[in-house]
Amino acid sequence: MSGWWAVAVVGAGIFGWAVYLDVRHDSDRRLANWWVSRARAWGEWVGPCSLLISAAILAGYGLLALLGNVLSTELGDPRWALLVTIPAMLAYAPFVFATAPVDPSGYRSWRSELDSAGAESREQRQIAWWAGPPSLLGMILMIATLSEIFVY
Repeated sequence: MSGWWAVAVVGAGIFGWAVYLDVRHDSDRRLANWWVSRARAWGEWVGPCSLLISAAILAGYGLLALLGNVLSTELGDPRWALLVTIPAMLAYAPFVFATAPVDPSGYRSWRSELDSAGAESREQRQIAWWAGPPSLLGMILMIATLSEIFVY
């Protein structure tokens, strides 16, 4: 299997993994609880700190994707990158799907998780709107990584 079908199948598998972690292990709730507990200490810096966390996690994924690219270049086949990028995507995707505005309601599901974790409305907005753009960029980067492996 190659081309866009492979991107779709692997992407669906990654998405399924993120859904499984949320349904079975309540990963979104756990992430929201972690975030809200720290947000209280950040005070007025909730937004910028949320941006930095999301951007740092994106940078970590980006470095692993780059490592996969180097590996595939050295070994002469783009599929070698999967050794690094699939584990990286499995770790990164649950974060992305929790924090990025990917559902039709935008941040509504993420804000609901933050609300359940005890965040005030202002904190919910700051966390969601500041952490979301790097996560959305991360989703685009994951798709680009897969397309580079299977399509180009």
